[in-house]
Amino acid sequence: MHHPRHHIIEEVQGLRAIAVLSVLIYHIWPSALPGGYVGVDVFFVISGFLITGSLVKEFEAKGRIGILGFYARRIRRLLPAATVVSIAVALSIPLFPKGQWPDIVNGIVASAAYVQNWFLAAQAVDYLAGDTKGPMNHFWSLSVEEQYYIIWPLILFPILAVARKAGFDSRKAFGWIIAVVGSGSLAYSVFLTPRDPGIAYFATTTRAWELALGGALAVSFVKDALSSSLRAVLGLAGILGIAVASFAYDESTQFPGYAALLPTLAAAAVIASSGAQTPWSGSVLLKSRLFQYLGDISYSLYLWHWPLIVIYGEVTGRTPGLSDGALILLASCGLAHLSTVFVEDRFRAGSLPIGKTLAAGAGCIAATLVLGLSYLAWSDLDQGPVALQGRPGAMAMVDPRYDWRKEDILNVIPRPETAREDVPLIYKTKCHQEQRKSEVLTCVYGNPAARMKIVMIGDSHAGHLYPAFEELARNGAVYFRGVSKSACLFSLEAFYHPPFKRLYTECLDWSKNVIAWLERERPDLVLISQSPAYPETTLKGMAEAWSRLIAMGLDVRPVRSTPWLGFDADKCIATSKDWSVDCAPKRAVAFREDPVVKVSNALELRPLDLTKYLCDAERCPTVIGGVFVYRDRHHLTATFARSLSEAFRTELSLGTRAN
Repeated sequence: MHHPRHHIIEEVQGLRAIAVLSVLIYHIWPSALPGGYVGVDVFFVISGFLITGSLVKEFEAKGRIGILGFYARRIRRLLPAATVVSIAVALSIPLFPKGQWPDIVNGIVASAAYVQNWFLAAQAVDYLAGDTKGPMNHFWSLSVEEQYYIIWPLILFPILAVARKAGFDSRKAFGWIIAVVGSGSLAYSVFLTPRDPGIAYFATTTRAWELALGGALAVSFVKDALSSSLRAVLGLAGILGIAVASFAYDESTQFPGYAALLPTLAAAAVIASSGAQTPWSGSVLLKSRLFQYLGDISYSLYLWHWPLIVIYGEVTGRTPGLSDGALILLASCGLAHLSTVFVEDRFRAGSLPIGKTLAAGAGCIAATLVLGLSYLAWSDLDQGPVALQGRPGAMAMVDPRYDWRKEDILNVIPRPETAREDVPLIYKTKCHQEQRKSEVLTCVYGNPAARMKIVMIGDSHAGHLYPAFEELARNGAVYFRGVSKSACLFSLEAFYHPPFKRLYTECLDWSKNVIAWLERERPDLVLISQSPAYPETTLKGMAEAWSRLIAMGLDVRPVRSTPWLGFDADKCIATSKDWSVDCAPKRAVAFREDPVVKVSNALELRPLDLTKYLCDAERCPTVIGGVFVYRDRHHLTATFARSLSEAFRTELSLGTRAN
């Protein structure tokens, strides 16, 4: 399966098998191997070892590094198979709802440009990114490696050239460069991981030390001085270390940071064990026929497995179990075998000149981009809020003659496939505070001279109601200011924030700042709207924050949460045979136990309840009054929220409509 000139270190090839199996099992059955994501870190160490070793050998032999030749070899090795998978993903786009097409295309574009890790880093702090799993997300690690391949020789060559002229040993010069880059990257990773884990996980700057660790092993002579017995011990310890990390780590582990030291050092130990001759070494496993084969196809196997998992989930609407997961694994191996034999090995063994290789690489990237972008033109997606066009929306539910089951699902606004784009303007105008910051931002609508001055505070469940007040302000009924922050509970007690894997101190600081701001502004009415997804432990902090406002003499009115569907509304409409049953959950199920209601009762406050505008006595439909209600599982479309303006006018006794 390998080109004759392709040098293989069998222990490294077996280590590739361990890495790819860890990732596959984690992605297919995450509960079985909750820390299997460390397989990616093992790949980083391997890449650092092989690439740095190749560069230092070339420099020692020729006194230079052929940078364009190096790039050409990387293109032949990596780009053909990646292009095939990217095109396959592009061709699968029609299987997804049209509302997801832009995100998938963006993922294809970011992957083709090898900046997918930065694209996902931006999404990691974007509350609108949701929990959608893009079929190209796994290209983030390939992007890190490719950026390393591009930058590393450009850093090494001039420094090594100067070092040679000064009479320094090239390997020592390599070692010092690696030490500086690696230690700086590790320090930054340790610093950033607890503070901003979303960016820390994907950033090249926090991962470079893992590749540098492999590079350090490549230029070191320590490995050559190890006895066979010591190598055997290192190999077993390394395999055990990777296994411990794979089973002991999970989504709550602050990673990479210090935690990444275990799997990366373990991977380095396995590489250092190569050449052990003792019968009890880890080489027995690593050199086995199965592990060598899996190592051979590991690159293509990594490329294929994730799109298959995502497409399976999209088509079936469920996560893989034991039997279907096994089928996905077998299908991934089958495609990986074909891809390795007919794509990877064919191009790797090719003899195209460097110039033509670089041109072919550019052509592969261009073909992927053109195919992906063509879907955006085909989809003709409308973006952003749309006009109500005279439709009653929410107000239809309080009309005794109205029957939502008779709605024409083909004639609704926004169209279900574009509902994900129908978001409030607050995200475009950036007046909704992001997770990392604590300053008070305000979304302002209306004239300060209006009779009623209203402030609404909360998280995205406050923000998705702002279009209703934007409409009221436009008609002169209110002067409205929205004060909201992503995934943040208005509370005077910090709570654990899973994405940050620590206490959400930015939210606590924001809440304190909001209280100080309200004390200065003194609005006529303060509305509080929160998601119902926060833990029970937050009730005390919520009550304390609300009590502070009441003690100031402010009129505080909590807003009961809106329904939580348990499914994506657009997907349900696209696949259901009877939307009035499948896409209209029972009222008792759609309403979670709401902390807002509990705290309201404790403080003897009467919450504002919009339920009658969203549900009948039994169900909560996804289409009301000709308007599509939800843009995802629990956020309202901006168009439907706008139709709630009359509901707020009625419930808050804001008087008649202004002319």
